[in-house]
Amino acid sequence: MQSKSLAFQASDQIWCMGVWEKSPGSQNIAQKHPGLQKEYKKALPDFSKKDVIGSPYAIFRYEPNPDFTSWDDLKEAQLFLQSIGKKLILDFVPNHMALDTPYLLSHPDLFLKGWERMDPASPNFFIAENGKVYAHGKDPYFDGWTDTVQWDFSNAKTLDFHIDLLLKIASVCDGVRCDMAMLVLPFIFHRTHGKEGKPYWSNLIQSIKKVNPTFSFYAEAYWDLEYTLQTMGFDGTYDKTLYDRMHSSNNRLVADHLLAELSYQEKSIRFLENHDEPRAFSVFGLQSRAYFALLCFLPGIVLFHEKQEEGYAIKIPVQLGRRQAEKRDDAIFEFYARALQTLADRGKHLIQKELHPLLLSGESVWTRAVVGKNIEVFIWNPSQSTSTGYLPLHSALGSTKIPLEIQDIVSGEKFKDTEESRGARQIYFSLEPGEAQWFVFD
Repeated sequence: MQSKSLAFQASDQIWCMGVWEKSPGSQNIAQKHPGLQKEYKKALPDFSKKDVIGSPYAIFRYEPNPDFTSWDDLKEAQLFLQSIGKKLILDFVPNHMALDTPYLLSHPDLFLKGWERMDPASPNFFIAENGKVYAHGKDPYFDGWTDTVQWDFSNAKTLDFHIDLLLKIASVCDGVRCDMAMLVLPFIFHRTHGKEGKPYWSNLIQSIKKVNPTFSFYAEAYWDLEYTLQTMGFDGTYDKTLYDRMHSSNNRLVADHLLAELSYQEKSIRFLENHDEPRAFSVFGLQSRAYFALLCFLPGIVLFHEKQEEGYAIKIPVQLGRRQAEKRDDAIFEFYARALQTLADRGKHLIQKELHPLLLSGESVWTRAVVGKNIEVFIWNPSQSTSTGYLPLHSALGSTKIPLEIQDIVSGEKFKDTEESRGARQIYFSLEPGEAQWFVFD
């Protein structure tokens, strides 16, 4: 049955996290980890051991979690979503597996071996069930993730095994979100583990797309390696730079970031929150309305997180299987109801977006989206001072008529048309720093 959620209706791809078989070893470590206990307590004051289910990014094996799904269920979900014009996206974690994965016994040489004489206190190595020492998965800046084992990317057979895994995954979904995708790049693998890695992403992506040309690859990516991954075949890469600039409230740098090459922006994944970042409302407050509106007009992909529209403020550690009840913020919820309905309506038409710099007293920018017979107009003030001016409707709207009353989707405020504005075919606006307005003209 199709969800009535506006977030669902407005989305054209649904990313389901945590569908793969969970690891008993990861769960055990997560239940005892001292640092994580503080995070659990902060998110769920009455948490107990049974609430800690382990990380979905320490995967036991690429088999559906039998607690709630199966290969047949996933295929059915994919076909249902396809029938209503949507796609199913699942997780692929290329860098590591759970430390107790059965793949470690069946394919021991595909994982990165550690020192034969291991320091028992080392945070980066462990002794596996087969008696051998292996490295934990890690990035070059921190100690290893103690519930994981590192794949060995200096072994060409690792790529072959991953291609087989992904071919099976690709039979039940339309794309994968690749966790920490930059870690398997040869020079990053060498920097992290001191071994020369083999070429990986281009070969893997080409192998899968040769069988399934429409299959999509999305990368969680950082460290200015987004473009590198795009050139290797990724259909989208996280735009953490934009998020960080919004987080720091440096709107001038946000505006500068949007001058990047269109080909790069079209493959950028923009977000205000995700499972790794704090909740948007806890960071941006009501400013999240203007920022989300901006994302809706940019080239590229918007990543929308579960319950973002409720204005929830508590970040849930991925190891927890339960959350505490939160009261939604009505102003945020009402904004997202307007915004998501507009996006859902957009989904029925071909969209043309155009980004226009408009130099006014406060250096505001405006942009428009042509959606079927509608034209949407977005105005934003990235400066540090009040921006006032007139938006020339002959440029923004062409011959589209101005309605007698229009509503700003961002604030919900309604504005009545006047003879003066109708005759001059322009809209007067006055925006404080960071404020935005979003209008739809029929």
